[in-house]
Amino acid sequence: MDKKTLHVVYGPSFGGSVRFGLWKLKGISEEIVYPNFNFSFGYIPKNFSDRELCYALLAAHGRIELFDNLKAFINKDYSLYNRVIVWHGWSSSDLFLLYLMSVIVENNLYHVDIMDSKGFMEKHLSTYPSILYPDVGYVSAYDVFEYDMASLAKPISDEEKNGYIEEWYKWAYSNTIYRLSDTQDGIIKAYPADFMDDFIIKTVLKESRFLNLIDLVLDKFDHLFIPCSVIYYRILELVQQGKIKINVSLA
Repeated sequence: MDKKTLHVVYGPSFGGSVRFGLWKLKGISEEIVYPNFNFSFGYIPKNFSDRELCYALLAAHGRIELFDNLKAFINKDYSLYNRVIVWHGWSSSDLFLLYLMSVIVENNLYHVDIMDSKGFMEKHLSTYPSILYPDVGYVSAYDVFEYDMASLAKPISDEEKNGYIEEWYKWAYSNTIYRLSDTQDGIIKAYPADFMDDFIIKTVLKESRFLNLIDLVLDKFDHLFIPCSVIYYRILELVQQGKIKINVSLA
C-alpha cells in the first residue's frame, strides 16, 4: 500500500476548511484527523494511559464522552503516512497540538505555520491589525486554496521536535490551570484559576444576560486566545461558589 499524507488540525471546523481548500486547489481528498480537545486549560496527561487521559477529560469539565475519540487519536498508527502535517497558528490550542504530535509521532512530521503565508498575513493584518499572531480560526477554506497554504508544509527538524516535546512535558508537570497565548507575541503563559473573576463579579452587576457576559469577558481579555467554553464554565463555577448570581438560561 502506498503511503499517503495525513493532515492534523485542532478541530472539525478548520478540518473542513483544509479539506475543501485542498479539493478546490488540487481536486484531491486527503485524510484529516483532529483530537477536538483543548489542552490550553485543565490537566495535561503526563503519559497516555487510560487513567491519565481520563484525568484530562474530567478536568475539562467532565468531557469523558470524548475518551474513545481521544484515545484513538493518540494511538493512531502514524507510521503509515509518509507525511504527517500539523496545521497550526499561535493560539495555545494550536501550539499544544503541535507539541502533542511531536510526542506521539516518531518520523515524517511536518507542519504548516499559517504565518508563513505572506498573502494570508497581509490580508489578515489589514482586517485584524491587533491580532499579530493569529490562530487557524482566522483561516478560511478560501485562504487554504487562494494562497496554496498546503505547499508551505516543511519538515520539523530533530532540534525543533525535541523543543516541542520539552514544552509538552514542561506544562504537563506544571500546576497551571490556564495556559493561554497572547495575540501580540504568540507566547504561552500561565494564568491562575481566578484571573477573570474580579472582572466577571463586577460586570455581572450590570449585565445579567449570560451570553452577553461572555462577550464582555472576551472583549476585556481580547489579547488572549481564551476559548468561550473556558469563560462559560468559569461563570458557572462562580455561581456554584455563591460569588455571583445570574440566570444561565438568559441569552
